[in-house]
Amino acid sequence: MENRKIIELLQEMTLAEKIGQLSQTTGEHYIGKVDSEMVETGPDFPAHMIEGDTLYTMGSIIGVSSAGITNRIQRQYLERSRLKVPLLFMHDAIHGYKTIFPIPLGLSCTWDERILQQVAEDTASELRATGIHVNFSPMVDLVRDSRWGRVMESFGEDHLLSGNLGRAMIRGYQKGEHGLIADSGVAACLKHFAAYGAGIGGKDYNAVDMSWREFYAYYGKPYEIALQEKPKFVMSSFNSFNGIPVSASEEMMKEILRDTYQFDEIVISDWGAVSELQNHRIAANGKEAAELALKAGIDIEMVSTLYLQHYEEILAENPALLQEIDAAVLKILQLKNELGLFENPYADEDLEHEVLLNPRFLENAKNAAKRSCVLLKNEQMLPIKQEYKNIIIVGPFAGSNQLLGNWKCKGSFDDVVTLPEGMKRANESFNLQVYETLEDCPTSQLEQCDFIVVAIGEQWELSGEGHSSVNIELESSQQQLIREVKQTNKPYACICFSGRPLALQNIIDDIPALLWCWYPGTQAGNAIAELITGQGTPTGKLTMSFPRHSSQAPIYYNEYSTGRPANESSYSSRYQDCEIGPLFPFGHGLTYTDTQYSGFRISRHDLTDDQELTISFEVSNPSKYDYDETVILFIEDLVSRAVRPIREMKKYRVISIPAYQTVSVQMTLSVDDFRYLDHQLQQTMEPGKFNIYINHLQNPIASVEYR
Repeated sequence: MENRKIIELLQEMTLAEKIGQLSQTTGEHYIGKVDSEMVETGPDFPAHMIEGDTLYTMGSIIGVSSAGITNRIQRQYLERSRLKVPLLFMHDAIHGYKTIFPIPLGLSCTWDERILQQVAEDTASELRATGIHVNFSPMVDLVRDSRWGRVMESFGEDHLLSGNLGRAMIRGYQKGEHGLIADSGVAACLKHFAAYGAGIGGKDYNAVDMSWREFYAYYGKPYEIALQEKPKFVMSSFNSFNGIPVSASEEMMKEILRDTYQFDEIVISDWGAVSELQNHRIAANGKEAAELALKAGIDIEMVSTLYLQHYEEILAENPALLQEIDAAVLKILQLKNELGLFENPYADEDLEHEVLLNPRFLENAKNAAKRSCVLLKNEQMLPIKQEYKNIIIVGPFAGSNQLLGNWKCKGSFDDVVTLPEGMKRANESFNLQVYETLEDCPTSQLEQCDFIVVAIGEQWELSGEGHSSVNIELESSQQQLIREVKQTNKPYACICFSGRPLALQNIIDDIPALLWCWYPGTQAGNAIAELITGQGTPTGKLTMSFPRHSSQAPIYYNEYSTGRPANESSYSSRYQDCEIGPLFPFGHGLTYTDTQYSGFRISRHDLTDDQELTISFEVSNPSKYDYDETVILFIEDLVSRAVRPIREMKKYRVISIPAYQTVSVQMTLSVDDFRYLDHQLQQTMEPGKFNIYINHLQNPIASVEYR
């Protein structure tokens, strides 16, 4: 449809129809509750508010899936809609729709933007085939506190990496150039703006309070970077920020998101967030809450009806808001037009069966799962030796198919490849025995056993939205299991599933090898089996630090320098009853390759405004594995007027290294990489010296000076 006709359509709409486009509901109001195809992720609202004709002015539906169901709702809606404006269908497919990939925190451990883009492309294809047009992903909230349940949706604790991976997923979801949506793409929704991951105490929905320097330099950066890919939506967050709920903050939504970050597309609230302004106690009633959200620029109210209830009164008092309402409705209509919904509002029900769970997506899911696993510890226990044939798998996850993680969308546990299934496919000669506890295993089998795989972790329901935890230790029963296995004197390794980093100080010394698998998705068993049997090497590196104990969170690599840096003295920045630093730091991850770095060179030691620095070195792979190595470059500012982090990541690269080969690597730095945001929010560059580090080498590989 020509844009001229879209504008004419807008002009023909009544005010009630316009407000309907800014409102969202769930699918059961049209066709009744279909349990297997409808998902709710928050409280419902009074049904009487969308009875009768109002129901057929609504602009979008959340939580509905399958081509048959979306088509039924769309058909009924269009039959009764006066202007025949088709519905948008929206969903939360944050790591897959039917084919489930690793949770986002796991995906981030690949450090590979190509993988995340491919995951998003496959997810978009499945969504579009089922009639869904908008995906509430990616989430780029910077997180440093693993007690927060939603760390599983994040890309970890570094702002640069989070922004780049979010940008890759937006590119994959939308599939078009310059922010356009391709035929098999969906509109991406960047969330949650802003600083949602910094809730006080690691509690979900909690207040956020931080300096503007901290926001602009770190917590705001992932959004700023990802927005360069031009997502069609941004979702406002539940939290307050420095005393104002974000969904009511004109400063946050207009001055920062619109003006500073130059976002000019659609803003949608999170589920019920407009109504919750009353719980924040900045609105005395629903009318005040709706007015605050409209003034802040919330274009679509997700699953609450305050816009519908109060628009007449609000506009009578604030007629200037009509111009903003018209602008919002126009953007929604233009998106529906870009998606081709005016010409073809229905999904192809035959195509759906061809697209979902197709072999190419499953192979991509296996590759993503393999690349996301992080080998945290290995005392020569992995891979399992070829001569070991009698294998016992023991633990609460030994035979489990519940390896999808939270926000599994339409993923089915029945489609999951379990660990025993994967190991049997990896090596048919294995004699596998599977038990939940060691007590279940007959003594004779234990005596004949060559190797024990201990499958442990955190149940998937314990992480995700609304699942913050004060205790993130491994369950005591699982710690006891590990110690019992150790007492058998059989070789063993631990395989762990979780949605967050866990605190393992109390048990780590009893674990000779530990492969952290997060929640790997549909192809879990195949991916893990290939790694632990040596058909590939783990390559993942942590994007979030592991605390030693629960109370050590939040903990992160780029903490600020202090007047008393942590040391052996109690009178330093440390806990007196805990070792210094994380158990496993950001960027940690082992392989089977014994990779060697050598030949570090720098093009110059003086840093100038107009010349880049080039860091060169070689990476050698003396192993039989072709694999991908993640190279991370950090800088350290030795003296600055404002306090800076101890180290900051500035560059990273994923490089492919064939077996028995050496690869030359170059990484460049410009003066902009050394600038920082000072206390007056100005980008600053001061004379002084900087150290440059690669990965976790203790000594700098080079030093440079800016004069």
